[in-house]
Amino acid sequence: MIKVILVLNHVQAGFGSDENARLAPGGKKKTIGPGMTLEPLIKELGGEIVATLYCGDQYFLENQLDVQKKFIGFAKKFGADVVLCGPAMHYPNFGEMCGGLANAFNEANIPAIAAMSIENPATEKYKSVCPIVKMPKKGGIGLNESFKQMTQLAIAKGQGVDTTQLEKDLCF
Repeated sequence: MIKVILVLNHVQAGFGSDENARLAPGGKKKTIGPGMTLEPLIKELGGEIVATLYCGDQYFLENQLDVQKKFIGFAKKFGADVVLCGPAMHYPNFGEMCGGLANAFNEANIPAIAAMSIENPATEKYKSVCPIVKMPKKGGIGLNESFKQMTQLAIAKGQGVDTTQLEKDLCF
């Protein structure tokens, strides 16, 4: 069973809107937010979401190194095989959080991917340093397909197989 950790911002995790953008990092040993949609797809491929980590995206921007350190520690504690950051869609602050964290996890030898749309400024910034699965902006066409692609790449990364071609096909 491939152990997947999902990383969300305060909105996706269900902690409200911009009034909670400075929410401190936290985690739950369960699936929340978009993880409810991703969970059956992940199970179908032999994986399991073991925890959901969350943080206000403004808090992340103001405390990046601290959040990275905490989340990497959580991922090690949970024995994560792979970390899925997002989906950030076209939201810039969440995109920055996903790209920054995916890069930090990969540097810590914990495979991680991000998911966001081409409209997100973080896509251009991070696409050369971490895999970013293509997805539509909120309300766009193809969301279900991008969720399948996120899980496909995440599980392959967690299995430790060569994902070069898969990343070419699914990522920016």
